[in-house]
Amino acid sequence: MIVDVFFVIGIILVIWLGWSAGLTRTFFAVLSGFIAIFASDKYPYQDGMNAYLIFSISAVFVIMVGVFTLRIINFFYLNIFDRIGGVFLSLCVWLIVFINVISPLLASRTQFCESNSYIYSVIVRTMQSKTLIFKDYISVFLAKHQKQ
Repeated sequence: MIVDVFFVIGIILVIWLGWSAGLTRTFFAVLSGFIAIFASDKYPYQDGMNAYLIFSISAVFVIMVGVFTLRIINFFYLNIFDRIGGVFLSLCVWLIVFINVISPLLASRTQFCESNSYIYSVIVRTMQSKTLIFKDYISVFLAKHQKQ
């Protein structure tokens, strides 16, 4: 039951944040994280501050591209589509993070049983069976938990 409450509060917060940030900011924030981690991991000289500098520089570069793209979107008055897209992208990111990170942590830390949670069990079953695009993102812990 506590997982369901946390999930609903998280969804409301994510919808508000996605609406206020918009698709462009949300997309480029997520993209900058992935590119920065990839660039700092592939950098051959990771001694000292080098990896942190590569991480920071690549993240700032991607965010600068995002700011330029946002100016173009504002110029063409596409703000409403940007905000609606931000809601959908934020919801997708939240679902992936919730199913893979938050739920397994809550399940391993508490005496959690799937029968006590209605929303959580419906979301996990739907992601496993109906939305094949998210099937690869289901964690091993939840796959074992769901088979039991």
